[in-house]
Amino acid sequence: MMKHSRMTICVMLAVLTLLPTAVLAQEDAVKLSGMWIEPVTVVSIDHGLIVYETEQGVRISRSLDLLEGMKLGRYPSMNDAQEAIEQGDDQTAAIMLKQTIDQAHERWLQHYAGAQRFHALERIDKAEEAVQVYIDLMMDDADLAYLLDPPVDGLARADAADRLRAIELINAVKGSLDEQRVELLQKLLDAAGKPEAVVGADATGTQAPVDTTSQQTGIPISTSAPPGSIVNFYRRGQLDRAMIAVKEALGQPGRTPSELYLKGMIQLAIADQSADMDGYKSAGLSFMRVVTYFPRSAVAGPAWLEAGYVHEKIGRDDIALKLYRRAKPLIDEKEDPACYRRLTELLAGLDAQTDDEE
Repeated sequence: MMKHSRMTICVMLAVLTLLPTAVLAQEDAVKLSGMWIEPVTVVSIDHGLIVYETEQGVRISRSLDLLEGMKLGRYPSMNDAQEAIEQGDDQTAAIMLKQTIDQAHERWLQHYAGAQRFHALERIDKAEEAVQVYIDLMMDDADLAYLLDPPVDGLARADAADRLRAIELINAVKGSLDEQRVELLQKLLDAAGKPEAVVGADATGTQAPVDTTSQQTGIPISTSAPPGSIVNFYRRGQLDRAMIAVKEALGQPGRTPSELYLKGMIQLAIADQSADMDGYKSAGLSFMRVVTYFPRSAVAGPAWLEAGYVHEKIGRDDIALKLYRRAKPLIDEKEDPACYRRLTELLAGLDAQTDDEE
C-alpha cells in the first residue's frame, strides 16, 4: 500500500511538473494585419512564412509581411519588447530585443528579434549599431524578408563619423555575400554618401548632421495604431510609399480600423503639404468611416480628433469644435500623450477664437 501511494505521488508530481510547460506553450500570440490571434503556439518563421498552431492543433502558415507583432510565453523579454514597441519606447524595445536574441535557442527567433531591433535602433538614431545588427542578420543567412528594408534613413541622418564606420563595416563583408544581398548593402552605401546627408562643413571640414525635421511628417500618429511599415513610412515623410502600403493592407480580407485611420492620416499629411481642399475631404471621409464602422476601436478618439481638424481646415469651425469635444473623453493623456497634446492645443485655439467672436 505504501509503495502504491509513493507511485501515485510520483505520477502526480510528474504531471504537475509538466503542467507549466504545457500552459506556457499556449501563451503565444501573433498580430496579423492589425489583429491579435491568441492563444497559439508559434512553431517557426521560415521562407517568408510564420507558422503557428491553434489550440485545436491546426497548423497555419501566413506571410511574414502580415506579421505586426508577436508574444512568446517562454520568452518574457520578447513580450516586454513587443509592449515597448507598441508604446513607442524604442529605447526599451532595443534592450529587450537584445535580451531575446541572447536567450533564444531558435535561430528563427533570433532573426525575427534582430530585424525588430535594427528598426528600433534606427528610430532612435543609433545608425551605426542598426547597420551592425542588419549585417549580422545577413551574415547569419537570415530570411530575405527581414532584409528588404535596410536602415537607410537612419544612416542618412547619422553624423559623418558614424557613417564612415558603417561604410567600413559594409565594405568588410560585401565580398562574402550573394548578389541580392550586396544590392541591399549598396542602398546603405548610397545613403551614407548622399550629399544631402550633411549641410555644409565648418572651417575644419567637419560635416554637420542634416536637420531632418522637414523630412518627417508633422501630425503625430496615435500610439493606438499598430507599429509597422506604414507607420514607419509616414513618420519618415515617405507618403507615397505609405499610401501604397496602406492600400495593400486594406485590400486584404478583414480590414481593421487602424488601417482606415492610417489611410486618413496619410491623406491628411498630403493635403497639409498642398493645402488641397479635396484632399482634406478625402481624409475626413476615412476618419468618419472609422468612427461610423468601428466606434469602440482604440483609434476612434484619434479619428474624431482628425475629423475635427479637417473641418477646421475647410472652414467649419462649428463642426470642428463639436468633433474635438467628442474626441476628448476617448483620448487618454498617459496612453496617447502626443494626440492628447494636439487635441488640447486645437481645442484651446478654437475656444479662444469663439470667445473673441463673442
